Amino acid sequence: MKGLEISRAFWEEHGKPMMEERFPELLDLMAVGLVGPGSECFGYDDEISRDHDFEQGFCIYLPDEERVSRRQEFLLGRAYESLPKKFMGLRRSLFNPAGVNRRGVFRTEDIYRQLTGFPGKPEDWRAYLSVPDCAMAEVTNGEVFFDGLGEFSAIREAWRNPPEDVQRKKLCGYLIRMSQTGEYNHPRCLERGDEASAFLTAAEFVKAAAAAFGWVYNRPSPYYKWCLRFVQDLPKGEMYAGYLKNALCPDGSTCIAEARILLTTVLQEQGLVPEGTEDLQKAAFIINDGIRDGVLRSLSPLAAVRLE
Repeated sequence: MKGLEISRAFWEEHGKPMMEERFPELLDLMAVGLVGPGSECFGYDDEISRDHDFEQGFCIYLPDEERVSRRQEFLLGRAYESLPKKFMGLRRSLFNPAGVNRRGVFRTEDIYRQLTGFPGKPEDWRAYLSVPDCAMAEVTNGEVFFDGLGEFSAIREAWRNPPEDVQRKKLCGYLIRMSQTGEYNHPRCLERGDEASAFLTAAEFVKAAAAAFGWVYNRPSPYYKWCLRFVQDLPKGEMYAGYLKNALCPDGSTCIAEARILLTTVLQEQGLVPEGTEDLQKAAFIINDGIRDGVLRSLSPLAAVRLE
């Protein structure tokens, strides 16, 4: 059973009854779920994932102190800690080796500030551009099991659905990055006989290519080690991920070209570029030209690319 399923089962079997019995007045004020860092929040966890920082549990998200006091927060935290330490073969840790709790009671504004730097909804495109894709992926992953006020979910949806202008700027930047690494620098490294640099360049191409493919569907790519797993879940993603994996071979030039062809084909199918557009840089500038906000459109093509 996946971590998200275990988390939901733990909430339904132990957390929800505890809340209904001891804190019924707080139920309609809070949200419950599992969102954030960790393979289980993305649904990517497996047996190997369980060797560290993997336990049953869920998160309770509370509104501001005017509606839920610090004392209520404290008592709720104590109640959460009293829940069973063993569940479905898992044991809850007594401490977090990283020094940061991933389960328990949190303020909604604190968890969003921790993940994005903002306590709530992004105010404009500047907020979206200031946050790394991996952080946007973490703030929109996982699952919300319950949301009494709907506030937590409303903020989450705002981060999940950035404006089309942001999508275009992100996509433009990663297409430029793909062109720089895969089309220009990778063959030059091979021509020089510098295989190590060619490998590093191919790796940068793969990360940019995964991010670009995600933004075609308005989805941010997660932390680099999961970017290929992320791509596989997208339309035509299995084929695309195969090309990207093989691009990391000693001579991945052919697969880099195949990935480019597949991506530009998808861009045409999505109506983002005209038919016959195969050059990545040309595609990038066509997409950038479609940005409605003049200030955002005039920024550097790489303005939305944050390298993690």
